[in-house]
Amino acid sequence: MSKVKATILFSTYNGEKTLPTMLDALCASTLPQEEWKIVAVDNNSSDDTAAVLNSYKERLPLEVYFEPKQGKQYALTLGFRHLEGELVILTDDDVIPAPDWIEQFLTLADEQPQFAIFGGLITPEWEERPASWLIKYGHLGILYALNSGLPEGPISAALISGPNSAFRRSILGSGYIVHDGLGPDATVAQFPMGEDTAFALRLEKNGAKAFHSRHPGVRHIIRKGYVNEGWVLRRGERYGMGLVIVRPDLFDSKTKIGGLPIASAMRWLLMVPANVVVKRFPLSGVRFKLLWAQSVRQGILRQFLKQRSAMNKTIYSQVGAK
Repeated sequence: MSKVKATILFSTYNGEKTLPTMLDALCASTLPQEEWKIVAVDNNSSDDTAAVLNSYKERLPLEVYFEPKQGKQYALTLGFRHLEGELVILTDDDVIPAPDWIEQFLTLADEQPQFAIFGGLITPEWEERPASWLIKYGHLGILYALNSGLPEGPISAALISGPNSAFRRSILGSGYIVHDGLGPDATVAQFPMGEDTAFALRLEKNGAKAFHSRHPGVRHIIRKGYVNEGWVLRRGERYGMGLVIVRPDLFDSKTKIGGLPIASAMRWLLMVPANVVVKRFPLSGVRFKLLWAQSVRQGILRQFLKQRSAMNKTIYSQVGAK
């Protein structure tokens, strides 16, 4: 009979640079290895990810699987077929778990029997220290899943962060079910983000309650290129795209023309010439806030246009079939 109490599950795409740091940290886990295992899904990586993962099989209770279809949801759906234990810990390939990370989640689950979704502390491991304006004005939870300001206790599942979350296996169902097209996909330059939130919200809607604790802790490796303004603003656009899918209720009452929320469209149009001027300003908090708001609006409009196009194609195909 298996002694496994928890499965750590993550997908990875071209993660060769951060995986050794993550897996080395897991080698220092305080929980006996017969009580946990890792399920890693290589999502069609083109670098040495597979070699890195396989090199740790003798040091860790590690199972490696390969998913050729690009997209995190497909990789995790494959991983869901190989779960063991009462607790499933979802994470990413760029975290540094504390030695007692798994033990703390198991203890938390025992101490909070009325809850089935758990979140842990995420702090930054900066490869390059960000500018002061980004620290002060950047939405660090959206950008990097940092949550040190989140109080301990019951929370909305919307505040559960993918790099450090755990779920009772009994509530998960058959797979990692999220909206099609939501989340990381190496074949798409700009994808709507928020797949971890959508997954947790679906479980909450089905009756599961969420709890946040600061005790199961990880450090999130934030790469050098992820603190420059260009990357941050592209993240803002992805966030806006994801809002349309994850939180459609925010737009239900909005006035729309041609399927587009008219207020967001008008603000975006009005800010286009202003943004040309703003981009000439030195890097600052004011500049960032203006450009960030425009990036989020652009993402919202982009996703509505994408959905309208998909709907039109469906209508045309149905008409053609008749």
